[in-house]
Amino acid sequence: MNFIKICLFLVFSSITYAEVNLTSNADNFPRLTKMLHKEVKKDRYPGFLTLINQNGTTIYSDVVGYSNLEKEELLKKDSLFRIYSMTKPITGVALMILVDRGLIDLSDPVSKYIPEFSNTQVLSDDNKKLVKLEKPITLLELATHTSGLAYSFSIKGRIKEIYEAENIYPYYAIDNFGGDFSTKKYYPNICEFSKKVASVPLAHQPGEKWTYSIGMDILGCVIERASGVSFGQFLQTNIFNPLNMKDTFFKVPEEKKYRMTNLYGHKKGFDRYGIAISDEIKKSKSNLILIDSAKESAYYNSISIEDGGSGLVSTAEDYMTFGLMLLGKGKYKESRILSEESFNVLSSNQLNEKNQRFDAFGFGITVGISIDSSKLRQKKGDGSFFWGGAAKTKFWVDPENNLVLVNMTQLLGSPKDLGRKIDKLVYKDLKNIEKINKESRY
Repeated sequence: MNFIKICLFLVFSSITYAEVNLTSNADNFPRLTKMLHKEVKKDRYPGFLTLINQNGTTIYSDVVGYSNLEKEELLKKDSLFRIYSMTKPITGVALMILVDRGLIDLSDPVSKYIPEFSNTQVLSDDNKKLVKLEKPITLLELATHTSGLAYSFSIKGRIKEIYEAENIYPYYAIDNFGGDFSTKKYYPNICEFSKKVASVPLAHQPGEKWTYSIGMDILGCVIERASGVSFGQFLQTNIFNPLNMKDTFFKVPEEKKYRMTNLYGHKKGFDRYGIAISDEIKKSKSNLILIDSAKESAYYNSISIEDGGSGLVSTAEDYMTFGLMLLGKGKYKESRILSEESFNVLSSNQLNEKNQRFDAFGFGITVGISIDSSKLRQKKGDGSFFWGGAAKTKFWVDPENNLVLVNMTQLLGSPKDLGRKIDKLVYKDLKNIEKINKESRY
């Protein structure tokens, strides 16, 4: 499957927008609220659900737009979202739980748990031959995108062709949104999938570079074999249940399907990324194209692979709870999920001089790390950690300001990334709140 050669033939319609929002504390962040509402009104996003917590208190909660544009069904605070790569930090926490228990070590070779990786080879720089590993792939390298594994969309040339020919992509493939969103069962489980991945060459030697990868999927198999239970069950028992995350799962339960959102794509975004769309869609007055309907979502189907890289569905409130646990250095209320030591490893830069890709941006265990926010043109404090999903969901944890943000939407192929703009406006409004509070004391 080639995501560059996609023909979108799914349902779409022209939408007339009204002022639709449910707000709480929205006046605290007027710049942020105005911007998000404008993006919805201008037919650039279907809707947003945004939560900001500071010092243990929700200081911002805003819902604007639709979960179903065609039926004009409003987005709600308990709406379910495909979080895609925001699954990765949850997988990272699961990994560090096993470190806490002494069941694994980050320096362990992957082959200790998946023997097939002892035979993995590397495609040479000239794409002409296969060479041996200079050293074994470690769990740390899987968790930091430095293993030499990749995604089909993060590589080019011969290695990309191999990935596509061998169906090496997530269970719910992000690049599978051309009308072929069926849950194809190429592999019966995550460990069989991992064995297949071990049989294809690496894009580079382990530890040599940072390449966004399918490594978190492979960690799912490692977690299964180290713990003795399925990956999904491990998450449920050790993360979701203790944190009371009742709305986070790989498959949406029957009784919660009514809360599922539609997934849309932006036709201008597709054009930007070189993805082909039909003439009919080009002529549509609407920018937003229905990709995965809440009525018959792929996330209702039985799953064979519990995808630790992109497979979870969640709510803003559930993910906020997860973020607050991270802000609490592994503890939320009375539940300690991680030791402080493991949390510190997870939330600190694990890259080295060789594979450090950017001066200001590092990578911890499955999360990005802000090393120098001024160079990133970001306002959140240094030491903040964050990640996002393909449908433009995002979260960040800012220990310096004791703040967690969760922003949910459902849009693939956005023509513009609002990440930095949201970041900027949050801290502008926050500064204004602090000023008002200070003045009120006198």
